[in-house]
Amino acid sequence: MKIKRVEYAKLRHAYATVKMFLEKTSGVRITSLNNTIAEDLGLWGDDNLFLLEEFVNRYELQHNGIEYEKYFHSEVEHLASTTILINILKLLIWLPLKLIEWLTLNKIKLSLSRFEKLERKVNDMTFKDLVTWYVEKDFMLSNQLKYELKSAQ
Repeated sequence: MKIKRVEYAKLRHAYATVKMFLEKTSGVRITSLNNTIAEDLGLWGDDNLFLLEEFVNRYELQHNGIEYEKYFHSEVEHLASTTILINILKLLIWLPLKLIEWLTLNKIKLSLSRFEKLERKVNDMTFKDLVTWYVEKDFMLSNQLKYELKSAQ
């Protein structure tokens, strides 16, 4: 891991700028540096692709070396007909069972099956990753670089 010294004001500005951008774009409040774009902010498929494109263009960032499919599922993967069909069928079973639990104030606990998830594993990007990218201007993830604050003189 590379260590880089940076001024507090620069990091604070990057944090505030990226946070405001993400909150405005997603409509979700950022509560942690570890908030993820897809899972926590709910930006799936084309939504996260459009977010990254706007982020790169607005802040004039380099995007060489980014492998989108390593971090996110595509829109096509989310709309795979078999996954949707299985989840719809499970939902038809899940809803009445959940209703029984609610009506009995959770005195009756039923085994509810999980919904199908996409098979291909992705890493997802975090708010912290986007802050790092913003500061560096070149694509770099937060796990590749550690910031140390420059001491005030």
